[in-house]
Amino acid sequence: MIEAALFDMDGLLLDSENVYAEGLRAATGQLSYVFTHEMLMETIGASQAAIDGCFLRANPTYKREDLQRALGVWLRQNGYDRRMPLKPYAQEILQHLRARGVKCALVTNTPRAIAEPYMRSAGLWLLLDAAVTGDLGLPGKPAPDAFLRAAELLGVDIRRCAVLEDSYNGLRAGRAAGAVTVMVPDLLPYGEKIAPYCDFAADTLREAEAFLCR
Repeated sequence: MIEAALFDMDGLLLDSENVYAEGLRAATGQLSYVFTHEMLMETIGASQAAIDGCFLRANPTYKREDLQRALGVWLRQNGYDRRMPLKPYAQEILQHLRARGVKCALVTNTPRAIAEPYMRSAGLWLLLDAAVTGDLGLPGKPAPDAFLRAAELLGVDIRRCAVLEDSYNGLRAGRAAGAVTVMVPDLLPYGEKIAPYCDFAADTLREAEAFLCR
């Protein structure tokens, strides 16, 4: 029986991956950086160190602070600096799982200073029992450390936790941790490449809930 659900944020609860993709295209264009579809796919769900490495390989003059500044300006100009759109059924799955006694945690590579305001504005923060964010000094996904820490905070054996993810890095981290893994695809498709790391592939969060509560 599943006793806890560990949720990714971007692309799973918040419909932010498309927003960031558009913003990165605008920001990299402004900075004359190379930014390809392959780079986008590689960096989804990756740690900041992995993202930096990807951009640096394609752009020898890359500076993280320049890209973050340009992206931040684009987000503010387009109204995404305080709020991101919700993925369908994001609030409902948290409410329903908690009503069943299933503990819920956020596990994201995003720093808390960014993640918490977005989750609060979406009405999701208070539905969490714990949050593990990217500024805690833990190795980022695909390392399992963040999921193991979330299970520890919740007081639940990781083998009784379900990891819900849209990214390959997140699913690899969940599998390495020893959790049940559920993919709800966003920009990255479900397929043979990621199938060994998934216990279940759901088209929607509603379908993921049905699997967890079966």
